Amino acid sequence: MKKRRHNHPNSQQQPNLDNFDDHDDNNGPTIADPAAAAAAGVGGMSRAAKKRAKKRAKTSLSATAAVDVDDNKEGATNGKVSTTHGQDNSGNNQDKQSKMQLPFDDDDDGNEGEDLLGALKQFRMKKPDGILKKKKKKQGVAEAHDAPTEGGVPGDKPSSVATKQKTTAPSSSAVAQKEHDTMEVQVDDDEDDLEVLESTTEMDPELEALLSTLTPAQILLLDSKKPSSSPPKTDVSVEAAAEEPPTEAMLQNNDDGALAGIDPLQLIGDLTTEHRARILLSSLLSPSGVTLYQFYKRYWGQRPLLACLELEEENEKDGDKKKDGEKESKEEEEEDEALAFQHATRLDGFLNRSLIDEMIQRNKLRYGLDLNVTRFTDTMGNGLRHRITLDPPPKKRKNKKSSGGDNNNEDNVEYVVANPKDVWSNVDASHCTLRLLRPHEHNDNIHAMLSLLESEFGCMAGSNAYFTPLNSQGFAPHYDDVDVFILQLEGYKRWRVYAPFNKRETLPRASSRDYTEAEVEENGEELMDVVLGPGDVLYLPRGWIHQAETVPRPSHMPKIPGKKDDHSLHLTVSAMQNWCWADFLEILMPGALEDAAASEKSISLREGLPQNFLSYMGTMHQVDDEDVSALPEGLKQMAEALAKNGGDGEGEVDEDVLMEIQAKQRTVAQQKLFKEEAKKRIMRVCKQAMSMLDDACDQIGKRFLSDRLPPALLEPERSLTKEALSDPTAPHHHDASKKIWPNTLCRLVRPNIARLVMEEGKAVLYHCLDNSRVFQGTPLSPMEFEIDDAPALEQLLTTAEPHWIMVKDLIHGDVEDKMEVAQALFDEGILATMLVETPDRSVQTG
Repeated sequence: MKKRRHNHPNSQQQPNLDNFDDHDDNNGPTIADPAAAAAAGVGGMSRAAKKRAKKRAKTSLSATAAVDVDDNKEGATNGKVSTTHGQDNSGNNQDKQSKMQLPFDDDDDGNEGEDLLGALKQFRMKKPDGILKKKKKKQGVAEAHDAPTEGGVPGDKPSSVATKQKTTAPSSSAVAQKEHDTMEVQVDDDEDDLEVLESTTEMDPELEALLSTLTPAQILLLDSKKPSSSPPKTDVSVEAAAEEPPTEAMLQNNDDGALAGIDPLQLIGDLTTEHRARILLSSLLSPSGVTLYQFYKRYWGQRPLLACLELEEENEKDGDKKKDGEKESKEEEEEDEALAFQHATRLDGFLNRSLIDEMIQRNKLRYGLDLNVTRFTDTMGNGLRHRITLDPPPKKRKNKKSSGGDNNNEDNVEYVVANPKDVWSNVDASHCTLRLLRPHEHNDNIHAMLSLLESEFGCMAGSNAYFTPLNSQGFAPHYDDVDVFILQLEGYKRWRVYAPFNKRETLPRASSRDYTEAEVEENGEELMDVVLGPGDVLYLPRGWIHQAETVPRPSHMPKIPGKKDDHSLHLTVSAMQNWCWADFLEILMPGALEDAAASEKSISLREGLPQNFLSYMGTMHQVDDEDVSALPEGLKQMAEALAKNGGDGEGEVDEDVLMEIQAKQRTVAQQKLFKEEAKKRIMRVCKQAMSMLDDACDQIGKRFLSDRLPPALLEPERSLTKEALSDPTAPHHHDASKKIWPNTLCRLVRPNIARLVMEEGKAVLYHCLDNSRVFQGTPLSPMEFEIDDAPALEQLLTTAEPHWIMVKDLIHGDVEDKMEVAQALFDEGILATMLVETPDRSVQTG
C-alpha cells in the first residue's frame, strides 16, 4: 500500500408552476395573512396535533424498548455484526465501554471463498439489516411503515409486545395513523407489483416526531440541557433560564402525561449518524408540520416551505372583537408565551453579535473574501434603489512578481483586513448589512450542523450569515444557484418571494444579476410575503426570486425576553450547488465519447464526415420539415404531380422550376441521411455512456469528497479511532487496541466519508477526514492498494454503524493480508475498531 498526494479533481425539473396551487391546501405556500395561513394548514402544528404526535411517539418508543437486548453476549462473529441502540432496560447508567459491547447477529454464512470475486458478489447480495419491503397489502388499517422487526432482520415477526401495543392502541393514535396514511403518495397500478426497498435512514414516524422536538444544538450533542418551556423573568438572563431544571408539568405535557418517563435526550446519543442527520433536518422543519417524506416529495427543489410558530393575529380594529365576547384564559396565555419562548430560542447556540465581533477580530477576516458590507438604497435620488458595497478594494502587493506573469493573480493582491469598529460603524450608523461568508470555517457549532446535513443531503453544504439593522435592506431582488434554508436567529425580517420568471430560470445553474424592483413587480408573481421571527425557518429552492428587509416586531408576535428587536440576524444554509443531472452528464459524456471513439469493435466514430456535407447542412440550409411540404404551395403542387406521373405528365414544366424542386428534394434527402447517420453514432456514444455510469459516479463522488467539509466526529466516534491511543481514559483503551487482530471488530468511523475507485490498475481510496474547513484548502490524499485488496476494502468501507465486521471475515487471500489492509485504514484514522474479547495473537504482522 502506498499513499500519494492528489490534487483536487477538475470538474466542471422544472417545478410545475401552472399547478402550483393544485397541491392539497395543507401544504400550500404561506402568505402574509396569518389567519389565512392557519386556514391553509401552513405554519406551526396545533396543540392537538402536537399532543397526537407525542402520543404516537410514546407508543412507538414503548414498542421499540420492548425488544430484548442481551448485553452480555460475546464471541466471534461471521460477517457483519449488528448493534442495537436504545434505552437500558435496567435504567442504570452504563459507561462507554459497556455501551459498545452490544449483541451480535450471526447472519453471515461464513463463506470466505477462495474466489475473491465470487465471495464479494455473495457479500453484495446480502440484504443489510433494517431494509424493509415497502410493498403493502391494502386490507384493514393501512400502515405508513412496516413494523420494526425483532433484531432488525427482514422476514422475522415483530415482537409480541410490539404487536400487542399496535392492536391495543388508543383511538386517538388510530386517528393520527389514519391522518398520516392519507398523506402518503399513491403508487401507480403498474408499480404495485414492484418490490420497493425502503432506505435504512427511514425512521418510524412517531419516533421521528418525538426526537424532532429537540433543538438542533441538542441533536448535535452540543447541549445536554432540556429546552426551557417558559420565558425567564425580566431580571434573569436567557442563559440562566436555560439552566433551570424542567418542571413536572413540562414532562407531563400539561394534562395527559404522554411524555412522562420519556427523555429524547437519552435517545439521541444512541442514534446512528444517518438517523441523527435526518432528525436534525426534521427538527429544523418541525414547526411546519410537514414530515421529511412530504418535504422531499413536494417541496425539495419545487417550492418554498415556511416553518414557523402558528400564532393568531389580533385584530386591532375597535369594532372587531372576539365572537360572543370570548377571551383567552390566563392559562392559555401562559401556554402561548411558553411556546413562543421555546420556539424563539430553539436555534440558539450558533451565532450572535458578540460571536461575530470576536470572529472578525480573532481571525482577521478580510473585506471581499470573508465578509461584505452592503446596502440596498437610492443613492441617485430618482426613486430607484440599487445595491452598493462599502468594501475597501484590495491592494496590489509591492515588490512581488508573479511566477506566471499574471498580475491579476489573487496572490498578487492584498485584501484589507476588517476592523470590527469600522464594520459596526457602517452597520449601526449607515444602516448597512454585514454578510459573513462561510462562518462555519470559524464556528464549530455551524460546522457540526453542516457536516451532519451533508450526510443527509449527500452533497456539499455551505453557510452565510446576515446581520441587518432595523428598517434596512442589504441586497436587491435576485435568485441563487443553491437551495437555501434561512434560519432566523434574532429579530424580524420580511421576506417577499416570487416564482421563477420562466422555465429557463427554474432550477438555474448560476445566480441571477440584481433585479430592479420594477422588473420584479412587472415580471414576477409574488407568492409569499412573510415576516420571519426568531426560531423560524424558510426553505427556498434555487431560482426563486427573493428580497428581505428588517422590520419592527409585528404586533401579533409576543415580545421574547432576552431577544433584541433592533436588528435581524439569520443564518443561510445552502445545498445542491453544481449538483444536478447536467453536472453529472458533463463528467459522463466526454469520457463516453472518448471511449466509444477508441472502440475496437466499431470504427463508425472514426469514419470521415460525408463529402461536402456543409453544402446542405447548417442554419442557411435548414428547412422546417424533411419533405416537400416545406416548399412553397405552387412548387409543392408541381412536385406532387411530378412524383405522381414520374416526370412524364402532360403539360410543359418550366425547367428552372423543375431544377429548383429537384434541388430542394435532394437537399431534404441528404439532410435526412446525415441525421440518420449522426443518430446512429450518438446512440453508440449513449450506449457507451450507460456502461460508464459507475465510473462517472466515482468521479463526481471524488469531487464531493474534495469539496465537502471534514466530518465533525463526536467523542464516542473519536474514542474508537487511532486518536484514542493517546487518551488512557478512552473506552477499550489497552495495549492490544494499538494493533489490528484477527478478531478485531471494524467499521468506517462515519458513513460515506470514503470511496474506493479503480485507477490505472490500482485500487485507490479517497476520504475527506483530513479536509480543511476552507473550501478545497487541503488536497485529497488518496491511499493506493493492489487490486486484490479491493474486496476487503469494499467490505470495510460499506460497513458502518450500527454494524461491525471482524477482520478474519474479510474477503482476502490470508489473514495477514486482511490485517494489513485494516491496519492501513486504522492508521489513516478512518476506521473505528473494538475488541470485545482477548486478542487472537495466533497471527502476527508488522
